[in-house]
Amino acid sequence: MARVLIAPADTSLSNLRYGKSYNVLNNMTADDVWIDALVGKEETTVEAENVTVRELGTQNRLQYYGRSFRTAAREIRAGSVDIYHHMNLSYRWFNPVLLAGIAADTPTVLGPCQTGHAIMAEEFNNMLSQAIGYELPLPVSNAVYYPMNAVRDVTIDPARMSLFRRTLEAADRITVVHEEAREAYARYVDESKIDVIPLGVDVELFEFTERQDTETLVAIGRLERRKGYDVLLDALATVVEAVPNVHLDVFGEGPEEQALREQAARLGVADNVTFHGYVDQSVVRDHLARARAFVHPSRSESFSLVRLEAMAVGCPVVVTDTSGAHEMVRDGNEGFVVPTEAAEPIADALLELLSDFELARAMGARARERVERKYDWRAIGQQYVDLYRSLL
Repeated sequence: MARVLIAPADTSLSNLRYGKSYNVLNNMTADDVWIDALVGKEETTVEAENVTVRELGTQNRLQYYGRSFRTAAREIRAGSVDIYHHMNLSYRWFNPVLLAGIAADTPTVLGPCQTGHAIMAEEFNNMLSQAIGYELPLPVSNAVYYPMNAVRDVTIDPARMSLFRRTLEAADRITVVHEEAREAYARYVDESKIDVIPLGVDVELFEFTERQDTETLVAIGRLERRKGYDVLLDALATVVEAVPNVHLDVFGEGPEEQALREQAARLGVADNVTFHGYVDQSVVRDHLARARAFVHPSRSESFSLVRLEAMAVGCPVVVTDTSGAHEMVRDGNEGFVVPTEAAEPIADALLELLSDFELARAMGARARERVERKYDWRAIGQQYVDLYRSLL
């Protein structure tokens, strides 16, 4: 039986929130491939019998990645690895095992890989805090973020891009989450080694529900500037003029919450929006089941799993034109794809769905069909197993 070593796999392996690493691993069932995944901590047990999860017991991301790479180097040198897989390589980052040539004689896979997205100061604070293992005050991380941004183009980026390109060149296969990502990665490496394998959704957990004739909208995501909630509230003010009883349920926490509440009050729509904060996923699913539509106004995304979850439930979606959006949602079929930073197109799309229940119902049904056909985690896990077999 062939042995695949996945290192790194994920710092915290869980099916909570979006659980992309967990869901890929849990659906890699095979009789001829044994998978050994290194994680920081296994929060949710993987049920696939051919997958072993090893906890490294690390306290932060930096420690986890260091131990993952050292373990991978040691086991590859020992000749016990048939395929080496670095899961979730971040855009424009690198793998020291590949750079050092340690895996030169071992077939290697990188992915799922995504394009990058804009990182605001608040998100940088969150990333840096996760890296070191404790929460930094925002002024402290800002003291790093703003000076770094000022010199990044001439100092950090050239070196990082060189390491990124060399990492891609050293890999045998690279998986990306959509065609737009393939085009982005093909600027750095031979396109023939790039395969598109999307991320997915648990179609059993997110069950299809027939649309109800309500005037309720749902938005989900961290309350930060990148997510575009300020634009959505401007759009909501227009919608309220035509549909006074419309209600927007927002699920998520973040640094922009107070500013968004104040904006809603200024616009006169405070009674038309509820900020629920972070709630259990089952509560979100219940609201999606009752919603007329799902709206996602992000300024930047590399791949949005929450859009897939809404589609799986049967919600028609109104989403912004971020990376891969048109591949996931065909404009006018499963919902509407609108420009970023523009309130009027969001309002127009929402009003069309609110005024035509049959349209909303039909789009929601097509959304579910698209998810079942293209984004089922069970099929995606098997695509990775097939990829491994092609390398043996």
